[in-house]
Amino acid sequence: MRDNPHNLNRSPWSSLLADIEDYIERYRKAYSPHSAEIKAYSLRQFLAYLQEYRISEWTLCDEKVIRNYIIYRSKTSPASGQKPLKSSSMQTQLASIRLFFDDLVERGIISHNPAKLVKPPKSSKRLPSVVEVDLLEKILNRPPTNEHEVRDRAICELFYSSGLRLAELQALNLHHIDFDDYEVRVIAGKGDKDRIVPVGRKAIDAIQAWLPIRQEWMAEKGVLGFEKALFLSERGNRLSARQISTRVKRYAEESGVNINLHPHLLRHSMATHVLESSQDIRLVQELLGHADISTTQVYTHLDFGHLTKVFDAAHPRARKKKEDD
Repeated sequence: MRDNPHNLNRSPWSSLLADIEDYIERYRKAYSPHSAEIKAYSLRQFLAYLQEYRISEWTLCDEKVIRNYIIYRSKTSPASGQKPLKSSSMQTQLASIRLFFDDLVERGIISHNPAKLVKPPKSSKRLPSVVEVDLLEKILNRPPTNEHEVRDRAICELFYSSGLRLAELQALNLHHIDFDDYEVRVIAGKGDKDRIVPVGRKAIDAIQAWLPIRQEWMAEKGVLGFEKALFLSERGNRLSARQISTRVKRYAEESGVNINLHPHLLRHSMATHVLESSQDIRLVQELLGHADISTTQVYTHLDFGHLTKVFDAAHPRARKKKEDD
């Protein structure tokens, strides 16, 4: 695309840009920054397309325009260097456009949502990659060689134990971990719905091994009593999502396992291993925080007592110590 939507302030498309920026600003107040950035990127890409095809009013955006945009993004453009979007990315863009047009309808700018009838492209059914249990055992059972690795093993254990998303683990504070009941409270995860997830014994042990180091680092940087983050850097700051991903990958590499380990791979592996062991799809649904088992099934809650019981029996690293241990 030739034009940049950031340079539209003095063009016929300035009012369209203003509508998008107003929408994103309101969206940021209700949803996570990551979600808002995805919406902003999708809508700015759409606006650049409208500018290229000289469509300067929302009322001119009909079903055909939106469908043509989806087709356009699915193709390679040698002139602009554009690569075709994956079907999942196009679904995300279309969802962002639909929500935005819903907002325009509510504000009375347009009379109906033209994106409602546009069908998203079908996603491929490729199954996510999974790390075998024996390889994960090799990674997680390796004794840490320094303080950073004590923290990093706790991060890996918690990802694999509870199947958290990267953003969810990054946002954890110390008080979100219940060491007595082996639980973690996930605050405002995807879908803005809190949930409580069981934590395996090995993850709890790894976190407890990390806490004295955390305490020491905070004391050295003068943030003791102020910083609430569960996982932080030696500087006393909450680890960023990028830092966490880097440390997970490095911890696996130092274990001598030739895989590109990342948080989402640990999440997928946890879900697969628990499902294989328990044959309980609703258990996995609860653990991962999915609203639906599939796009056509209605979400069904499990009794949390049953959830914990099945989790303890099914997860390869969740079994708690016996009372006489």
